[in-house]
Amino acid sequence: MMRDKENSVMCGGGVKFGNLDFSRSERLTIGDDVQLLAIRYLYKTMGIEEKDILRIPFHRLADWDGEYVILPISFPLYGYHAEMKITQFSPKIIPVFLGVSVLDTHLSDEEVQYLRRFEPIGCRDGYTMRIMRAHGITAYLGGCMSASLPARDKTIQGDTIYCIDIQDDLLPYIPEEIKKQAVFVSHLYYPEDCPLGAEKKAEEVYGNYCKSAKLIITSRLHGALPCVAMGIPVIFAKDRMSFRFLGINSLIHVYTRQEWSTIDWNPAPIMYEELKALMIQNAAKRIRESYEKYSSIFRISAFYETNAAEECHVEFYTNTEDYIERNFDINDSFSYILWGVTQTASSVDAYIREHYPNARLAGVIDKKKRLIFHGVKTDTKEILEDHKDAWCFVCTGAAILESYCYFEKIGHTRFYQCCEDGKKHEKEAGYQNSFSNVCL
Repeated sequence: MMRDKENSVMCGGGVKFGNLDFSRSERLTIGDDVQLLAIRYLYKTMGIEEKDILRIPFHRLADWDGEYVILPISFPLYGYHAEMKITQFSPKIIPVFLGVSVLDTHLSDEEVQYLRRFEPIGCRDGYTMRIMRAHGITAYLGGCMSASLPARDKTIQGDTIYCIDIQDDLLPYIPEEIKKQAVFVSHLYYPEDCPLGAEKKAEEVYGNYCKSAKLIITSRLHGALPCVAMGIPVIFAKDRMSFRFLGINSLIHVYTRQEWSTIDWNPAPIMYEELKALMIQNAAKRIRESYEKYSSIFRISAFYETNAAEECHVEFYTNTEDYIERNFDINDSFSYILWGVTQTASSVDAYIREHYPNARLAGVIDKKKRLIFHGVKTDTKEILEDHKDAWCFVCTGAAILESYCYFEKIGHTRFYQCCEDGKKHEKEAGYQNSFSNVCL
C-alpha cells in the first residue's frame, strides 16, 4: 500500500562543546581569563573551531537552559553560584572536570553525589584532590590547563623583564641591575580598562609577554604558569606556599619568604613538552568520551523537549488539587485519610500539608504494605470506622470499587476518588449512584 504523503521527522539539537564566559563588572584579574584561553587552545588542538564553541556565562552555571553542552572545567570554583552550591550545574551542562579548585572541605551530600557522576575529577591542586578523596570521590591531580599552552618560537629571546604584581617585601632581594631594567605591571584591571573585554585583554597581555619577555618575576599563579608554558624564564616568588600551588610546584619552584635570599635570578626556561602533550591528550580524550556518551542521548531529548514544557494535566493529582481548592478554605481544620501507598498519595499529602496548615493526616490505608508513610503507620480500611468525620482520598485505581463498597457499607460520605479518569465501570457507577450526598 502506497502512502500519498510521507512525513519526515529529523532530530535536531544535540550536544555542543562549551567554554566559560567570565565577564565581570568590578575589579578583575586577567589570570582568570588565561584559563579560558587555555580551553580555547585545547579545542584548537582537537580541531574544534571557535565558531562552534558555546560560551556559558559563569553566573548561569546553575540555571543554564540553552543547548546541551559539554563544558571543560579548568577553573577555580571558590564562590557559591546558586543556593550554596559549588559544583552542581544545570542539567543541560555536562562538566568535564580537568583542573577544578575548591576551598570548602565540607562538601554536602548532594555535591558529593553530583561529583561522583562525573568521576574522575581532575583537580588543579593537591588540596582540592585531598578534599575529593576524603569524600570518596575518584580524583587525580591534573594541574591547570594554562600550563599546556604552546611554547613560543625558540628564536625569540625577548628583551624585557616583567615584574608582575610582586610583593613589596621582595623588592630588597631583587638585584639593582634587574630592578633598573624591569617593567612593573599588574594583572589587576577594572572593566573600563578592558573595552573589548577581559579575555581580549588577557590575549593582548600574554601575547606581549610571548613576543618580548626575557624574564618574568611574579607572585601570581597565572603570571607564572602561562609564561612557563611559553618557554619564558620565570621566577615565582610568594611569601607563603598557597594551597593553590600544591602540585604546580612540581613544575616550577615556588620561592617562599625563607628562600628569597637564595633566588636564582638567571633561571633557564622550563621545557616539558611531553607533559603538555599528555595533558592535552588526556583532556581531549575525556571531552570526546563525554561527547560520545551524551551526544545521541541529548539529540533525542532535544527533539522531544520542543513541546515538553507546555502546561499539562497530571492525572490523579491535578484533579485532586482542583477538588480540594474548590471545597476547602485555607483556614479549615479537618483530618484526612489516604487510601493506597502510591505516588499520588505522596503528592496529595504534600499539597495538603503545604496549603492547609490546620489539616491533619489521621491514617493511611493499604491492603498489603505495612510501613510508616509520611509519619503514619499504615492500617486496614476499618480505621475509617474510628474516623467518621475524616475525608478519605482514594489514591489508587485498584481500590476504587472496594472503597465504594466499603463507603456504602459504613455510610461514609466524605471521600474523593483521585484515580477515576472520567469513565466509570458500571459496577463502580452503581455504588456511586447509591449515595445521595457524595461529592465527586
